[in-house]
Amino acid sequence: MKVCIKKKLEERNDRIIKAIIKKAENVCPGAIALIGIAGSFHSGDIYEKSDLDLCIVINDDSAWKVASCFILEDVAFDIYCTPWSRLEEMSEYNNPYITKLLELDIVYCHDDKYMEKYMELRSKVTSKLNQVYSIKDNEKAEKFVNEASKEYANIILSSKYGECRYAAAGMLYYIEFAIYMYNKSYVKRGIKRIPEEISTMKYTPIGFDKLYWELIKAESIEVTKEMSTMLMKAVKEFAKQMKDKVISKKEISEAAIKGTYEEIYSNWKNKMYHAADTDDAYLSLMTAASCQQFYDQMYSEYNIGRIDLMKNITADNLTLSAEAFDNAMEEYKKNYDRLSTEIKCYKDLDEFERKYLG
Repeated sequence: MKVCIKKKLEERNDRIIKAIIKKAENVCPGAIALIGIAGSFHSGDIYEKSDLDLCIVINDDSAWKVASCFILEDVAFDIYCTPWSRLEEMSEYNNPYITKLLELDIVYCHDDKYMEKYMELRSKVTSKLNQVYSIKDNEKAEKFVNEASKEYANIILSSKYGECRYAAAGMLYYIEFAIYMYNKSYVKRGIKRIPEEISTMKYTPIGFDKLYWELIKAESIEVTKEMSTMLMKAVKEFAKQMKDKVISKKEISEAAIKGTYEEIYSNWKNKMYHAADTDDAYLSLMTAASCQQFYDQMYSEYNIGRIDLMKNITADNLTLSAEAFDNAMEEYKKNYDRLSTEIKCYKDLDEFERKYLG
């Protein structure tokens, strides 16, 4: 950019900022805490049509009197206000849009106490970014993966190109959020630089860049659905890998395992055989799924092998499904055997009463 053009833009920005300060002094004195320059004029990523992105931190709602959205010559400006509560929320680092706490040139401050408050919030979020990736960080990232999954469902259900593309944009939006969070990073240079920033990150799904751009450039519903499916699968697998980095499983103990085999027997085993006897495909499916949830919960908490019951549950032969259920129970019983834990099994009521009451 030519020096003369840059100078003209800077002079324009200076006059806008001074006008905001002057208006605040007239209509809401003391309501503006500080003003900072964000966006392209902070990063230097400017061109002839760059607008001025300001962070106007306010103490109360009267400051909204300075807010305005307008077009100046052929460039539009959105002068809006940011309450302290918004910055406090950013300091918790729940999403990657924390730029106004970390990428801001302060050009006006009404009182030193406001600068001190702002810097405390900046220090807080900086500390969070510098901490080792944790299970809490993973949970935050997973929330965005789940939101992306919802948008993926909308893609698959779409029958119109516009609806499909809109849902694809939503899916990409949440995937981007997730990747920033998995990398303990944040959006530094605005939306147009997000692909560039993500491309340099340490942790991304396998084949991400190719799938990401193929979805962005998809020209039909069919291609959009195909690429979104491949990308979502890659992201889901990546999410599992990232969780494995921080999850801390407990060693299984007799106290933890005791009674669980019997619980499986009580809750689900006989239902599987009843479903087979009555040819009830619904009962078979939902019973197996409920038990699978139990197996998955135990696997997530304890250092034991994962049991994949559902891979053998079919609707065409419910008897085989019931037998597959028994096989899965026997696989789970190996945890009992490893810990020399006995299954509580009584041959009759007399034995039950004797042992239970004794």
